Amino acid sequence: MASRPLGAVILFGLGLLDYALQAIAWPLAGGRDLDEYLLAYTQLFDRHVLLPWSLLFRGPLTPLVNGASLDVAGGHLAEPLLAVLFAGSVVAWSVAGRAFGPRVALAVALVLLLYPGYALMFHELASEPVFAAGFALLALLLTRATRGPSVTRFALVGLGVALVVLIRPGNAVLLAFVLFPLALGGRWRERLSWVAAFTVAAVLPLAAWSVHNGLRFGDYTLARGGNAVIPFYRAFVVDHIVAPENGPASRRLADAMRQHLLTRDPYRSYGVTLDELFGNGSFRVHEDLYVFSDQVFGWNNAYAVLRDAGIEGVRAHPGTYFSNVAGTIWHQLSRSYFRNLGSASPASSGSSSEPSTIVVKGRRLPQPSEGQPIPSGQKAWISTPDQAVRQVWTSPTTWHFEFRNSRDRARFDAIERNVDSLFARLPHRDGNAQLSLRLNQLSRWFPRPDLWIAVGLLGIALRRPRGSSLLVALALAAFLVVVLNALGQYADRHFILPVAPAFVLFGLGGLLGARASETATGASR
Repeated sequence: MASRPLGAVILFGLGLLDYALQAIAWPLAGGRDLDEYLLAYTQLFDRHVLLPWSLLFRGPLTPLVNGASLDVAGGHLAEPLLAVLFAGSVVAWSVAGRAFGPRVALAVALVLLLYPGYALMFHELASEPVFAAGFALLALLLTRATRGPSVTRFALVGLGVALVVLIRPGNAVLLAFVLFPLALGGRWRERLSWVAAFTVAAVLPLAAWSVHNGLRFGDYTLARGGNAVIPFYRAFVVDHIVAPENGPASRRLADAMRQHLLTRDPYRSYGVTLDELFGNGSFRVHEDLYVFSDQVFGWNNAYAVLRDAGIEGVRAHPGTYFSNVAGTIWHQLSRSYFRNLGSASPASSGSSSEPSTIVVKGRRLPQPSEGQPIPSGQKAWISTPDQAVRQVWTSPTTWHFEFRNSRDRARFDAIERNVDSLFARLPHRDGNAQLSLRLNQLSRWFPRPDLWIAVGLLGIALRRPRGSSLLVALALAAFLVVVLNALGQYADRHFILPVAPAFVLFGLGGLLGARASETATGASR
């Protein structure tokens, strides 16, 4: 269907209509970490950046897309833009499916149009819809390069990889695609030239961005912060295997936390102990540890102590860590994904409006929410190399920002006003609860990624469809993304849905793809 211009146009139109229907149930909302993306966008072109953390922690493309979509035309283009990204990604995956036969192309298009989980991402403004569209483009570029290998086409694949890395820096794992040309037919000289073209095209933009970060912020790195995530976030927050006795980095971290973290609010007032921090973990504490590390170990340490403590935890408890990673991967691949419909208000549920309290050392304090040891309020994005902005807690539950000088205060206030203004441009209409419920019900019965993988493996083993190596490569790329996130974090739909179409294509290609022995008319188009 999408292999011909008219078919692509029709499919694109159907994608727009599909999105418009979904938008009745799911109005565009702010997605995961949108506040940090908007902080980065607000300062993206500033000559003197007050708050560099968000710019260094993220790639530039997601802040640019998210911020510009709300900044231009009063935010009225945000939803149409995501509709275009959704429809374009469906077309890209369908065109990629055409490499395995017209039945696969048509089936991929129909499945993605009916897949509520995949569409759900495009109704949340964050990195997910941008990455999903970028990954769809990368799949299309790789398909074209595989069917007609050339230096130019593999250079475009390299640029596609650079694109998704600049959307999400963790996607650098997809640089492993550099080996794919070696699996294709052809003379070694040709294959090595394809590898070289891919490498140059992928590395140059990423190197340029790293140099940009170095010249602008003094950090010659693609993105800052990965050391605090893999494996530390999982080891500390999820698996609770970080402990002082694990090694020198863990002891150094524990000593610093005892001296510089537990002695200040809100930890001091809530009586939080070191054993509690290590034994239970906490995402709020982890958020605090970004600023804490920059203050205590230094900005140039780049969270190396946290990384090393995480590695020591893995070495001390490899069975716990890797079994839980495997569990997270399975969870990602075997679950359905929904848009939350919201919960009943306190008034309607009959619960008391009085906040819960606890008694700590004879003092009654508000009970921290979400089972956390401390109240919310941690702001990692204020961290700077010179500590120009500091978050100061004046009681167990109240805090304020302090600044190096009044000029920084004025600039900070302007940044916050800009971010608030962008947030205010998100749609304010209510979604149709009945339609949202029906979409969630459809998602419950929709095949999970693990089923597509099983069907694809069985189909490839029994039917031997042409292009099996490409099917496997795309599925492996998606699987690498899932594994990478599982190494550092818990199961979350935001980590799998952008790459889920690769598993759909894998299953449908194995099941319906033209066999290698068949004559596929029009397959070269």
